[in-house]
Amino acid sequence: ATVRFPARGFAKILSDEAAQVRLSVYRSMLGKESNQSLFHNGFSMEISLRHMPRRGDESFCLGTITGPYLGSGLSRVTIDPMPGMKSKEIYLLKNGKTPKLWRSIPRSSESLQISPTESLKPLVPGMNQTAFDLLMPFVFWEGTYQASGKVAGRPAHLFSFSCPAWMTREKPNWSRITLALDDTYEAPLRVEILGVDSVPIRTLILRSFKKIKDRWIVKEIDCRDRETRSVTRMKITSAALNLDFAPSIFSPSGFTKRIQIDPKLYTSTD
Repeated sequence: ATVRFPARGFAKILSDEAAQVRLSVYRSMLGKESNQSLFHNGFSMEISLRHMPRRGDESFCLGTITGPYLGSGLSRVTIDPMPGMKSKEIYLLKNGKTPKLWRSIPRSSESLQISPTESLKPLVPGMNQTAFDLLMPFVFWEGTYQASGKVAGRPAHLFSFSCPAWMTREKPNWSRITLALDDTYEAPLRVEILGVDSVPIRTLILRSFKKIKDRWIVKEIDCRDRETRSVTRMKITSAALNLDFAPSIFSPSGFTKRIQIDPKLYTSTD
């Protein structure tokens, strides 16, 4: 039986044409790349990852996400060392139908391009959050408008995307992905990866927003795994906006270079 996406209440129903315009607008936000006109719009966010297993002890990890502008499909992610990790992990993520990823090589200034299927693996071993969750490349796949309704109390529009071959080769039980897009903020409120039986295998839930200066940013996202019944909560603990970055730090040859940001520029989300 098909499991209904948890949209409760009414929201404006879109025509198929209007729905595709909505999706195109969101795609264009994620598909841009850093250029001269986007200077002074850089951001850096300090994050915490809190893994809550069904049984056993919780685990924690810290890191940063940096990009040329909010909503960019280009970003670098740094994960601080945890027990068992020898050094920081640094990733460069580039969005698109088939995402591109690079990973830092320990004790080297060079980087290694890794396959899209690597984006499906946890950023931190034992946790749920993946690079795929941060990139959401399915937005660039052919999307079908499903319905409109309230998700997390907000009017939203629901789209469905079929998983491509590169993904199902790695995850044969995955069938399609459903996205709830906020009517006002063009933000993803909820994402569900559905199995061949239409039961959600993984769910990402936007728990809260936060206004920093004059910009709204995501504050907390839960990533739930049905099989393990575990949750990894990613929280933006502080953010620095309106930064200037050299474009090279978002290139495969330059993303492993250290970024110096004055701690005073960060604003806490608490």
